[in-house]
Amino acid sequence: MDLLPGRAGARGRRRLPDRDQLSRASLFHLRPEAGPRTARSAPAGRPAVTTHLPLIVDLDGTLLRTDTLVENFAAAIFARPARTAVCCLRLYEGRPAFKRRLAADVELDIEALPVREDLLEFLQHQRQTGRQVHLVTATDQRIADRIAAHFDVFDSATGTSTEVNLKGANKQAYLRERFPEGYVYAGDSRADLKVWQDADAIILAGASPGTTRAAGRLGKPVERSFENEALTTRVWRKALRLHQWAKNLLVFAPLLLSGLYYDPAAILAAITAFFALGLVASGTYLLNDLADLPADRRHRSKRLRPMATGALPVWIGMIAAPALILAGLLLGLFVNLALVVALAAYLATTLSYSFGLKRKPVVDVMILAALFTLRLLIGVAAIGAAVSFWLLSFSMFFFLSLSMAKRHVEIAAAEPGTRLNGRGYTAEDGPFSLGVGLSSGMAAIVILCLYVTEDAMPVLRYSEPGFLWVVPVVIGSWVLRIWLLAHRGELDDDPVAFAVGDRISLALGVVLAVAFAAASFL
Repeated sequence: MDLLPGRAGARGRRRLPDRDQLSRASLFHLRPEAGPRTARSAPAGRPAVTTHLPLIVDLDGTLLRTDTLVENFAAAIFARPARTAVCCLRLYEGRPAFKRRLAADVELDIEALPVREDLLEFLQHQRQTGRQVHLVTATDQRIADRIAAHFDVFDSATGTSTEVNLKGANKQAYLRERFPEGYVYAGDSRADLKVWQDADAIILAGASPGTTRAAGRLGKPVERSFENEALTTRVWRKALRLHQWAKNLLVFAPLLLSGLYYDPAAILAAITAFFALGLVASGTYLLNDLADLPADRRHRSKRLRPMATGALPVWIGMIAAPALILAGLLLGLFVNLALVVALAAYLATTLSYSFGLKRKPVVDVMILAALFTLRLLIGVAAIGAAVSFWLLSFSMFFFLSLSMAKRHVEIAAAEPGTRLNGRGYTAEDGPFSLGVGLSSGMAAIVILCLYVTEDAMPVLRYSEPGFLWVVPVVIGSWVLRIWLLAHRGELDDDPVAFAVGDRISLALGVVLAVAFAAASFL
């Protein structure tokens, strides 16, 4: 049987038993009558002296702040969905074969995976003192080899073979055979409790409170402990992009412009639509983060997103995304079917963006502009108002300008001669994005002026329509300011998110509100 490899590291390191020296019997029937090996006890209040023993390190959740199997699976879903579905149907062949197929289908960006830096520094120090450090992980052997080659801190790397899933009792038996003189094990999960039963000492790295307590009950000395970042409400708030819900305020625009702001039923419908859209949007943000993980981890600001850093586990994101989307669609049913259809159109457009269109230059910003316009249509569907083509025309050009400003910032920050990660633009596309963005913004202002002249004033929709001339002046000034900041490199990635925290933008928003109020009520 092709058992688990124990590959030697750099020159001069002692070569440990090769996998061919271990048999099936030695792995699964090793000392069946014996219980866990008892570690040498230390005096009360003092740690055991175990630093002379080999240090065995787990990978997923321990050295890495993520799980490579889940990362592989998520990447495969977006890259090769049909092939991944077939792979899932063949799970009956066992986890090792499943892991091997995923590792072969999708190559992880090893260098960008989130690392537990404090543990890595500890391992590097242990190697410098002459201690043996070995990677023994349930991940596929191919990934284990690449991890070991990248970090260059391990004497050997052993992963799951095509037949044996190196986890729990299997890992315990393997280590018992390979390190009969004892070892120290660094792990993070309940699956590692079996291994800790045999270990001479424990290293906790990213373990949950429950796992930490269970490990403590084993009575083994804890050589080191590396805390994990808690999954706080702040992490969730950042992952769900709750600050982006400000964009969803567009659903209230049809309510205000149609004059239905006195109707309690219309107000309740608009509020429900706002939260339904927020849930769907947050779910799609998580989906987009899942699809963009490799590119985000190499992006100057997106690398700090919760899933990119490992603060939000990828597997939780994979569950939360569809759950939020389903909750939003169900909430929309409480208003009307038209709202559900509009939400579904928003979802389909977002998914088409995440699954490929975001990599198409020009098409990507058109899709982003369409998503803003769909927010307006969701508001229209919620209250049953008539569609204003003035509003839709303005929206497409206005948000095309803002979407292109977002790309312009990324293009301007790119190194000359390079392409944007996960995008279809190059560093030389700056003049193009500047021209398209500014012209689109000015087109939106022209449409506003035509609306005031051709629609608002003649039909006497407003009691004092002259105040509406403030609107194109204020919005035009804001668009020009956004593009000036973008061209200088002083704008955040998202102009809308920037506006929410920008005092000048907020002040201009107050001026707009006063102008509309004056036009309507004076």
